[in-house]
Amino acid sequence: MSLQAEIELLTEEECDRAHHAVHELRERWIRRQEGVPFFTLGAAAYLDATKDRFGSYIERARNENPVLKRSFGWLHQRLLEAVSGTVAAPCTMHPRLALPGFHIFLGHPSFARPVASKHFDLQYQAIDWSGIGAPDPTRQLSITLPIRVPSGGAALRVWNVSWDELRDADRDTRRRLAAANRQAASHAYRPGVVVVHSGHVLHQIAPFVEPTPDDERLTMQAHALPVDDGDRWIVYW
Repeated sequence: MSLQAEIELLTEEECDRAHHAVHELRERWIRRQEGVPFFTLGAAAYLDATKDRFGSYIERARNENPVLKRSFGWLHQRLLEAVSGTVAAPCTMHPRLALPGFHIFLGHPSFARPVASKHFDLQYQAIDWSGIGAPDPTRQLSITLPIRVPSGGAALRVWNVSWDELRDADRDTRRRLAAANRQAASHAYRPGVVVVHSGHVLHQIAPFVEPTPDDERLTMQAHALPVDDGDRWIVYW
């Protein structure tokens, strides 16, 4: 997998601090799939803004952002500094958009299967950027900061297929790409180490390895996108 960057951001003690804070807010976790313990803490554009629901996303962000800011303002600032160093430009968060939040998967037998979708990160298409800045989606970044990983580890599966290749491809080209890329590469996550990639390469959350009831996969999630000809970058979820 071709990564933009891996950045050592948090110590073990700081991961414990973030983990404790997420669990202190458990009453605010949002269940995202019936029947399995998959939650988010915070609004997420890919879940809340799609299908012409940008207004609902803004409302959820308005409700959740103050809570996230109180508990994780220190972590947001650390993340902004890390991303700014990676893109060599100022990074900020916009009050209209969701602050970086969390994916929470608790141990469950279903997660031993590849239940997560294979996808490209195209959530920026659901956002109304007016009043925020003129975006450049071709340079967008996806950001994952593992806080806790299951006993068998956590990883991201990646196929060597890009959004640019598939977007305008005909049926024969799609079949050729699928045949040539049946196997995914796997990139292991390490707690406290931020992984930054374009999000425009086909990817999927890897299944748990022999999940136990005590397992947990907790990650902070965000995206970064340049606006106004790259003069600044917006970090959001």
